[in-house]
Amino acid sequence: MMSRVVLVDKPVGPTSFDMVRRARRGVRERVGHAGTLDPFASGLLLVLMGQATRISNLLMALPKEYDLTVQFGAVSTTADPTGAITPTGGCTTAAEVVVALDDFRGRIKQRVPLTSAVKVDGEPLYKKAHRGEFAETPEREVMVYDLSMIDFDVEAQTARLLALTGSGTYARVLAESIGRATGAGGYASALRRTRVGPFCVDKASSPEDLSPERYSEGGLGVLSLEEALQFLPRHEVSAEEACLAANGNQLRGGPEGRFCVYGPDGLLGIYEQKDDTAKPLVVFPRTA
Repeated sequence: MMSRVVLVDKPVGPTSFDMVRRARRGVRERVGHAGTLDPFASGLLLVLMGQATRISNLLMALPKEYDLTVQFGAVSTTADPTGAITPTGGCTTAAEVVVALDDFRGRIKQRVPLTSAVKVDGEPLYKKAHRGEFAETPEREVMVYDLSMIDFDVEAQTARLLALTGSGTYARVLAESIGRATGAGGYASALRRTRVGPFCVDKASSPEDLSPERYSEGGLGVLSLEEALQFLPRHEVSAEEACLAANGNQLRGGPEGRFCVYGPDGLLGIYEQKDDTAKPLVVFPRTA
């Protein structure tokens, strides 16, 4: 089985599933992705193949970096350019934006947008939104590790921000909240994901380069499962321990936290150590 993590630079327009559908052409293995990008957004999408689909949750939990443009002086029903835009008549300054950013670093609360895929009463919220229905959306605590302003255009009333966020953070909701904090109103007029954990969009493939031949040959943006997991500590085990790990048994030893377990024949799985006992998170029968 061929297992790959493919870094794709998604353009504005297609959905994340459009990219998965394109990557799936000519591939027998299961294909998925780690973290949705809205159609109006561009940037790094991690497409997963074969055994790599089993580390989706691990990759989605990594910090994400965004280049976010906030348009002030208007609001959107979707907090992005795809919604109905209503001018507020308000305006702001670079200094006011910098002050507002202070309230959006660290742990903050966000209300899940109605256009998200989060399920309420067993149904994705976006389906309710498409029918014109209103639903009380859940509020969640998310993490913003860093937030800074790159540029401010006073005439256009736009600010470019660099945001480093944790899992589950909605960048468009962040833009909307910042606009509200300045008093001018605002929405995310552009969004580009530049990094996911150790993976950078500069090393990504274009959608046109997706093909079974590229996955087999490797090269720019195509990583084996072992290469993709290099951000985790590596723990070598004996042949005897490898038999235990291959069957999903607990192990003694290894670094604290999450780590990759390697036996004489290669990668066996991902374990997490707590209280001197390492328990399996994912076990790989075989990799390529």
